[in-house]
Amino acid sequence: MNDPIITQMAANLAEVAARNGASIISNKIKAAKAKRDNKATINELEEIISDLLADKAEIQRIAQSYEQELVSQKITEDDIKYITENILPIFSEFIPNKVEIEQLEKILSVETLTIMQLIGFNYKQAIGEPLTLLTRKAIEAKIPMDSKTNANYVLAMANLAQDEKATKRYYQLTGQPIPKEENDE
Repeated sequence: MNDPIITQMAANLAEVAARNGASIISNKIKAAKAKRDNKATINELEEIISDLLADKAEIQRIAQSYEQELVSQKITEDDIKYITENILPIFSEFIPNKVEIEQLEKILSVETLTIMQLIGFNYKQAIGEPLTLLTRKAIEAKIPMDSKTNANYVLAMANLAQDEKATKRYYQLTGQPIPKEENDE
């Protein structure tokens, strides 16, 4: 589970559970009774009860957080129908390749969305984020480059070319092969 929110909630739940194990509470009660001072015993028992109530509230908060996180990842039946009926025509305007559109139609069918979600697939993360990126790239591709932006790019690349280590990092980050210099042969 890589979601940091869910990981933190699980850690919080484990911490609360560890504080309230039956043997831990039993030991606290035995220790309070062992003092043989009724007032001190009553105070300590009240403190144990107060801690248990606070921990119960914390567990309820964690459960609500889990529920909110799961609801935010779930696509409702109405959402599924809306997606399959309305979103694909919009994407077909941005994606000229009909094969890619047909693949999206298969992935975004009511049946596929429902089955995949039932087995725990998070469509909002797996498809929503890439579609957001795809849409952004399609929109950015239509934005004309102005001379100032182009000049800044050329200047940045010229500065990059002057620093051998930075140039190597650039090629590594972009996944391009590092060109061999003519003198390296």
